[in-house]
Amino acid sequence: MRLERIATNKVKVFLTFDDLKERGLTKEDLWRDRPRVHQLFRDMVMEAEGLGFQADRSLSVEVFALPAQGMVVHISKAAAIEDEADYIEMDITVDERHELFYQFTDLEPVLQLADMLYQLGVRGGQLLSMDAYYYLYFPHRYELPLSFDRFIAIASEYGEACPFSPVAVDEHGKQLIKEGAVKTLHETFHRK
Repeated sequence: MRLERIATNKVKVFLTFDDLKERGLTKEDLWRDRPRVHQLFRDMVMEAEGLGFQADRSLSVEVFALPAQGMVVHISKAAAIEDEADYIEMDITVDERHELFYQFTDLEPVLQLADMLYQLGVRGGQLLSMDAYYYLYFPHRYELPLSFDRFIAIASEYGEACPFSPVAVDEHGKQLIKEGAVKTLHETFHRK
């Protein structure tokens, strides 16, 4: 479990499937109201306190499942309420992403991945950039010529699953290649 404070009232937690397994949980357990799930969220809040995040009022917890990568959990403090007692209330939202959206710190791994994917028959995708990162996006509707799990395994060698929404990156970043990104990158940088 890796925590990152992203605002004074918000913490991002990266949970791998191994983190869940260590606690005797599965991804599906997060949809159910179980004592072990409550304990997991309490553990996350306790660790967040080490980053200076105080759980002194109602919390909103958003869980985003990333394909084969694990989960991203956003924990936010609600605005202060005058008559709040000594308890923590959590509002939990769980969402699962079906699109493939990867983040890269440099263009070189994007080019290497594009070359590998091109050799496997992949031609589509979008290339975006924001805040000195590159993003390769394949919408849910994109038909992959290889298995979903194999694609994730290969893409994970070059980048990491992006915790942001593709819509947010598109809106706040720059769209470099709107469609056919793998084909365009391969033909521009690797064609001999």
